[in-house]
Amino acid sequence: MLEQDGLKIRALEPEDLSHLLKWENDPAYWTFSQQRIPYSEYLLKEYLKEAGKDLFEAGQLRMVICYEDQGIGLVDLFDFDPDHQRAGIGILIGAADYQGQGLAKKALKLFLSYAFPNFNLQQVYAQVVPDNEASIQLFRACGFQEAGVLKNWFRQGDRFLDAIQFQFLKTDL
Repeated sequence: MLEQDGLKIRALEPEDLSHLLKWENDPAYWTFSQQRIPYSEYLLKEYLKEAGKDLFEAGQLRMVICYEDQGIGLVDLFDFDPDHQRAGIGILIGAADYQGQGLAKKALKLFLSYAFPNFNLQQVYAQVVPDNEASIQLFRACGFQEAGVLKNWFRQGDRFLDAIQFQFLKTDL
């Protein structure tokens, strides 16, 4: 478990099922995750059984952000490429009462300080739609640099949205 200033980041546990069901199945977050359909309880239970796999084996790592001893969000690495030493990164404060309090910034910084040395990363990247001001501000505040814009990258219904590509390099730690 990672801990700093009352904020903890820990591995997924079976007890996190209710949070996963709520957050993964909230259509408001689907544009950011590129999810298209809700996940069943059965599927998420199966996912939790496999969640303990090593990043090198699974290609992804999802952890729970806790504050005041309750799960408030998720942070994850995905599309892990050990050869090029990079991974995508995502973060969500799913508990509405804790959004806008700077907890995502603290969690992201804590997670980066853990991920880079433990997984021999050279860089992490994030893709953000231009109207997601909260995420844009978060990544900039954590030292991510804008690397470009991918035109018409995400489909949302019958329209396409651009994606701002952010990078954080090992040298930025």
